[in-house]
Amino acid sequence: MDLNILWFILLTVLFSGFFFLEGFDYGVGMLLPFIAKTDNERRAVINTIGPVWDGNEVWMITAGGAMFAAFPHMYATLFSGFYVALVFMLIGLIIRGVAFEFRSKREDPAWRERWDWAIYYGSLLPALLWGVTVANLMRGVAIESDFNYYGGLVPLLNPYSMFGGVVFLGLFLVHGASFLGIKLEGDLKDRVKKLSGKIWIAVVVLTVIFLVWTYFATDILNNPGFDGLIPAILAAVALLAYGWFLRQGKEGITFICGG
Repeated sequence: MDLNILWFILLTVLFSGFFFLEGFDYGVGMLLPFIAKTDNERRAVINTIGPVWDGNEVWMITAGGAMFAAFPHMYATLFSGFYVALVFMLIGLIIRGVAFEFRSKREDPAWRERWDWAIYYGSLLPALLWGVTVANLMRGVAIESDFNYYGGLVPLLNPYSMFGGVVFLGLFLVHGASFLGIKLEGDLKDRVKKLSGKIWIAVVVLTVIFLVWTYFATDILNNPGFDGLIPAILAAVALLAYGWFLRQGKEGITFICGG
């Protein structure tokens, strides 16, 4: 096996692990203000990801290090071209991390509510920007002969990439909801399950629209050397299976399908 292919496989594993593990963190953070009615319920929701949220981000750091070691030109182009987006992503992660630590410093309900919304926005911003970034990579960006992208942030915020960001938000939400379905009990769990079904329907519709748009806006589905139709079919099957297993009450398999 060619060494380049081996490194690409490693990067795929690392980024897949990151999105699978950090994805439910983002989803739980975005669901927090809407499913938990009392402070005890919000604390229970936060506790589900408390032991793992920071460790899950190590996958992204490792993936970045592997990219730098194996494909320095790709690393330099990606991180410089998407620099502003990555800065905003980092700001969101900082806000979320600080919110997790400072929320319980006071008993004041207003204090805790502010930090709960900080967790929400600190989860929403990087989740949205990941979708925007991936959608732009699928669509393609103009790179000069010196391997640099000079377009800035505004061209990256095109309708296709923004819609891709919304789709990513939905996917993270269903993934986070399935994780909460495993961890929570009682009324809160029932509430999450009902909300999961509603979110799933919306995500299915959004994903279908995005796949159709992708077919007309990019060449990724018929690009020589890469059969983009296979991952698209696998993603569609997993998303449909999510809804089926959700109705059957099989939380573990639902979580895997959501990932």
